[in-house]
Amino acid sequence: MNRNELYKRIPEIFRPEGLRQKKAIVIGAGSGGGRVATELGRLGLPLILIDLLGEKMEEHNIVRHELGYASLGKPKTAELRNHIHNFNPEVPIECLEMDVTAQKEEFRSLVARERPDLLLACTDNQPSKHVINEVAVRFGIPVVGAGVYDGGIGGGVYITRPGAACYGCLALHLQLDQGKTRKDLNIDYNDLNLPEIRSTAALNLDIAQIALIHARVALNLLLVGETDLLGLPPQVNLIVFANRLVPGHFERPLHAEFFHIERQPGCLVCGSPDLTIEAEADAIVRSLAQGN
Repeated sequence: MNRNELYKRIPEIFRPEGLRQKKAIVIGAGSGGGRVATELGRLGLPLILIDLLGEKMEEHNIVRHELGYASLGKPKTAELRNHIHNFNPEVPIECLEMDVTAQKEEFRSLVARERPDLLLACTDNQPSKHVINEVAVRFGIPVVGAGVYDGGIGGGVYITRPGAACYGCLALHLQLDQGKTRKDLNIDYNDLNLPEIRSTAALNLDIAQIALIHARVALNLLLVGETDLLGLPPQVNLIVFANRLVPGHFERPLHAEFFHIERQPGCLVCGSPDLTIEAEADAIVRSLAQGN
């Protein structure tokens, strides 16, 4: 590998050597997480890839995943590492099997030990997103997460930063707005408090669109202070993107809306001084697991 040749066209945009000194943990190696990891890994960002124990590529994954038939029946994270190394052989990538919800202590210990610059939430269920949020708040680490809406009609990308609204704030805010007419938004698919943000009917094109926004936002956070690749106001912490026109939901195709959700005093993670972050986060996860 000739590093100078590999990065030949990058220095006009940002310094790749700076990105190589940082680290991100990607939780979830599915169709979205795989693409986010690939885009950041090929630029030289050291990664830790986490997926569930025993997760392997299945045939129904292939039509929407970065990986293809050569990876069928093989562990997703290890195959994803090989895939990224095909673009950048020297980028450090560690693969772990872990259920961050069931193994919250192990996940917390991992983050405490590694102290990543960014957590990337690429899971498709709420309990895991809340565990990632709790650990991020505890250690003061930003998070960029995303979800593709059912049918692939669009998706949302959220950003949490230390001291600002956490994922619990976003979920609480959107839950309180359920049932209200949002004339200013004219969108009803920005509810991060759904039991599960599903993408079962989404095409690869639909997932890729949201995953690339996810990766771009993540890269921009990692490069803060050096360059700005987006030009978003710093207070923006939720992006809702319409892949296509859906009357009653998205009135414009290929269009993004940007929101600033304030830190919520009633947030169960960062808004109440009466209980510890850990106790509050545990209460959230227990409630979600019980279907409340």
